Formats: sequence, C-alpha cells, structure tokens
Amino acid sequence: MTQNVNATPSPDNSGQPPQVVQVEKHAKPAKPQKNLYEPYNTPPVIYEMLRWFLLIVVAIIVRLSVYGLNNVPARGPLILAPNHLAWVDIPIIALYIPRKVVYMAKEEWFRGKLAWLIRFLGAFPVKRGEADRQALRTAEEQLRQGKILGIFPEGTRSRSRTLAKGHAGMAMIALRTGVPVVPVAIWGSEKALKEFRPHVTIRYGEPVILKPKGMKITRQDIDEATDQVMCRIASMLPPEYRGVYAGEVAQVASEFTPGKSKRKDT
Repeated sequence: MTQNVNATPSPDNSGQPPQVVQVEKHAKPAKPQKNLYEPYNTPPVIYEMLRWFLLIVVAIIVRLSVYGLNNVPARGPLILAPNHLAWVDIPIIALYIPRKVVYMAKEEWFRGKLAWLIRFLGAFPVKRGEADRQALRTAEEQLRQGKILGIFPEGTRSRSRTLAKGHAGMAMIALRTGVPVVPVAIWGSEKALKEFRPHVTIRYGEPVILKPKGMKITRQDIDEATDQVMCRIASMLPPEYRGVYAGEVAQVASEFTPGKSKRKDT
C-alpha cells in the first residue's frame, strides 16, 4: 500500500511541478493459520463445567435412559463407534462418560457458525469421500495419548433414520492401533427439540478388539471388521432402526435361537 506525499519545491526548480514521493506503508503481518488437525486442549475444569451444564439441559428437554456404561473402560485408549440419527447425538453420547471424548468430525463443521464450539470441544476434521491421511494420523496420535476417540462409522446423519452402511475409516484405525472399540446404539434422539421430552435411549456395548487375519491389513479385514461393529450396533437397536443390517442381525439371531440346530440331518 502506498501514500502520496507532496514535497516542497526546491528553489532551483521553482518552475517545475512539485515532486511526488512514494512512501511505502508496511502491511500488517498475516495471522498464522490454525492447524485444525491439532485438537484444542480444552481445560479440564471448563470441560467438566460445560458437561454438567449440558447434563442439566438434557435432563430438562429429554427423558434419557443409559445402559451399559460400565462397558466403557475407565482408562486407556478406546474408540466409541455410535450410529448417528441427529446432531444432538454428539454431546449426548459423551455426557455420561467421565472422560473427554475427542471426535473426528466432518470438515464442513469447521466452516460453519459453530466452528468455534466444535474446535473448543477438541474435535478435528476429516475429509469425507477420500483417504484423509492427516486425519488418520491425528486419530492415531490421540489414541497413543490414551484418549477416547469418537467416530460415527456411517460418516454422517442417517437421512432414513435407520442404520446406514458403515465406512472403512473406523475399522482401519482400530486395526492399525489395536485399541478396543465400544459400539454404541442411540435412538429417539431424532425427536429431540421436535417433541416435548421424547424418550432417548443409549446402549454402550461390550468392547471388541479387531485384528487382521494375517501380518498385513487387507481390504477384506477392513470390510469384515466394519460389518462386525455395525452388526453389534444393529443388534442393540430396536428392529425398526436396524436398516441395512436388519437381515444380518436376524440371521445371527435365528442361528442361536434355543431349540434350533445349525446341523442338518442326513
């Protein structure tokens, strides 16, 4: 940026027009860009105050039932893998866990009006529809630090309000790190803020450790691990919420129904 300054004409050049001196203004240094892949370390006291405030708010607006909370380890790294019906799933699933949950959230959240809150709570972005290696590295680093990582295997909210096909990211991280995965089923949350005190239920399943069949992780390992977790989530949901996994859950249930034998008579 420049500024024009009229200089006083010298006696020797009284007939000449005044000279214009260009004075350069130094531009302000650009503010350093925040690395969104470095989750904000929310002060524990502030996080706990916010958690208890939300517990009170949730108790007012919904009737919440929580089961299997003892399946969430008190310490050590783990992955929470919930189904996703509404945006309120994000805070509700973490409220009753006395440890901070760091979420892998879709990149679009970090460009909206609530971007500051998403980052304040410690989330980091992931680019959907592509192999976001930086997000995978961040997820693995958070687990190495002994934190809880929250990943919605469906990738986004289910438009049909039933369980959709799971994506590979959750299983890939679990197979690479060897940390336990806690499947989580939530339903009724799609009615929150739409009905007066709807009944919302959360079930935390038993932890499962996913392992590859061989020395290297294959695509088949990832697909089978994804289906394993998604079927566990589906089995904890009411039948009308099981979506694309309803058939698999029904098949498994029929195979282990008392009085039935899987062996055919010859």
